[in-house]
Amino acid sequence: MSDTPDDLPAVGTHRGGDSPGDLGLSKNSPEGPDPSGGTAHPADALFQLISDASGDRLQLRVHSARTHVSPPAEADREEIGQYRTVEALRDALDATGMDEWTGVFENPDAGRALTAEVAPDHPWIGSEKYPTITFFPEADAASDFAASLDLSTE
Repeated sequence: MSDTPDDLPAVGTHRGGDSPGDLGLSKNSPEGPDPSGGTAHPADALFQLISDASGDRLQLRVHSARTHVSPPAEADREEIGQYRTVEALRDALDATGMDEWTGVFENPDAGRALTAEVAPDHPWIGSEKYPTITFFPEADAASDFAASLDLSTE
C-alpha cells in the first residue's frame, strides 16, 4: 500500500468522529450450542420418515445431508419427521412401535429389493445402500410390494 494518504494511517485507531450511540437498531443472534459441550459431527444424512394415511406402512427415504426436503405432496401420505442422525431416526422408529414388521429394502444400484423382519435397531436402517425402505406390519404385504417394484438399472 504505497499510495496510502498521509492522513489515513495503515495501522492504528480510527481518528474520525464517533458514531452516534443509539442507531435505533437491535441485533439479536440465536443462541448456539455450548462450545464446551462436545465435539461437532457432520450429519449422517437426511432421513425422512413418512406414514401412509391408512397406517398400514411406513416409508423411510434417505437423502444427502445437505438436502432440504418438503413434506410429501400426496394427500394420503403424512411426514412423521426428518432426522439428521441414525440415532434420532432409530428413536423415531422405536416410537412408532414397528417391532417385528417386515422391511422392503430397495437397492437401485443392484436392481433389487430385499425383504427382512426389522426392528428399529436393524443394521441396514440408515445405510446409503438402501435409499428407500418401506415397512409393513404384515410379511405378505411386504412381499407383494417388493414383487411390484421395478428396479431395473437401465
